[in-house]
Amino acid sequence: MDNKSKTYVIGVDIGGTHTRIGAVTPDGTLHYFLKKKTVDVIDEKEPIASLQNFLVNYIQTNIQNDRILAIGLGFPSVVSRDKKRIYTTTSMESLANVNIVDPLENFLNIPIYIDNDVNHLLQYEIAKRNISKEKVIIGLYIGTGFGNSIYINGQFLRGKNGAAAELGHIPIYQNMDVCDCGNVGCLENIASGKRLVTLHQKYFQDVAFHEIFTKYSDHPIIDDFIQALSVPIATEANIFDPDLIIIGGGVIGMDDFPRQKLEDKIRQSCRRPFPAEGLVIEYAEDVNAAGVLGAASHIYDLLKM
Repeated sequence: MDNKSKTYVIGVDIGGTHTRIGAVTPDGTLHYFLKKKTVDVIDEKEPIASLQNFLVNYIQTNIQNDRILAIGLGFPSVVSRDKKRIYTTTSMESLANVNIVDPLENFLNIPIYIDNDVNHLLQYEIAKRNISKEKVIIGLYIGTGFGNSIYINGQFLRGKNGAAAELGHIPIYQNMDVCDCGNVGCLENIASGKRLVTLHQKYFQDVAFHEIFTKYSDHPIIDDFIQALSVPIATEANIFDPDLIIIGGGVIGMDDFPRQKLEDKIRQSCRRPFPAEGLVIEYAEDVNAAGVLGAASHIYDLLKM
């Protein structure tokens, strides 16, 4: 089948540092993948106009409008339940509480879908594994922050306002550090990539950051850090009794990250006999385009293709 007979969904993964975009066919094949710095995609003074221009340039360069079924965009943000706007995002303050969908649809004449980026990452893993919809799947992504996605019987848990699964911002007793979100005591203060950066700067400057687990995985401070990661994961396991837990993110992908130690600590904190017995933990695939593919997969599910 030649390019002129193909249809696509465009997936866009907008991160704090980089934006990734690609065109995905119904069989899940990725085409025209592109990665750019987010500051070159979203202008703080004209965020909607700059995003429109980015999408138009991508479409004109690679594909034609009449072969695009929809565009899906993932943001590192809480997305409103009506999926029209994103709430506060520290890295994209100009888009906070702005209706993103309507102006993009009116300008491009293409259906637009937005969602939290972690939902798209988990959607990619679900599609890749061909997991049936009658399952409870938990996704946990430890990067700069602590991302969470909860999938129950074919749907992502969204909550009344769209703000469900903000696990990184649950309050931790006696933690008085101020979070980037403005609250005090959030989990991300003690269990995240930014916390690991602080530990590296304070205790482990004799090694490069990416080597911290290679040399110090048995150090008491690192052991405490792994414990801090394990507790919220075990907490969700105790609440949802999931069929599968998928763990990913930049911290988990670091050299010699002690996965077995993390799993052992998770199981130690789970209620017995269940969910501790038979708890299934797998790891997300480190794919540069996972958010793009997940965004497209989610739209194809919505379109029933």
